Amino acid sequence: MKLNVIIIDDCPIQLAISTKLVKLNDNLNLLGAYLNPFMGLNAINSNEVDMVLLDVEMPEIDGFSVHKLIAKPVEVVMNSTRAAFQLQSYLNGAIDFIQKPLNVKKLNGAVLRVIEMKRILAFKSVFAKVAI
Repeated sequence: MKLNVIIIDDCPIQLAISTKLVKLNDNLNLLGAYLNPFMGLNAINSNEVDMVLLDVEMPEIDGFSVHKLIAKPVEVVMNSTRAAFQLQSYLNGAIDFIQKPLNVKKLNGAVLRVIEMKRILAFKSVFAKVAI
């Protein structure tokens, strides 16, 4: 299962690291990487996106607010240098939280959770149709 991914992070260095890690992962297809959260949000709402890697702390709008503005079902993985945002990320509906700096192991763990969630949702959908 290949997941379509969009990355939103206002830090050019973190965006470059995230982009490289996504491109190295065989389960991921990078649709776009955005420094501007509003452009990223537009891309999410305009494309078939499975997963968003979303920074929490950005100057124009925080990641939690961006998450609320996503108009379609998509798995959001929040990330921040501050571990204190982990609980808030889960409470706001994120499937995972990664503390920066991102690395292969952290990203792979999040990707596996997203893939498993997609499989569960697909199974539930098929089961619901059979049960009727």
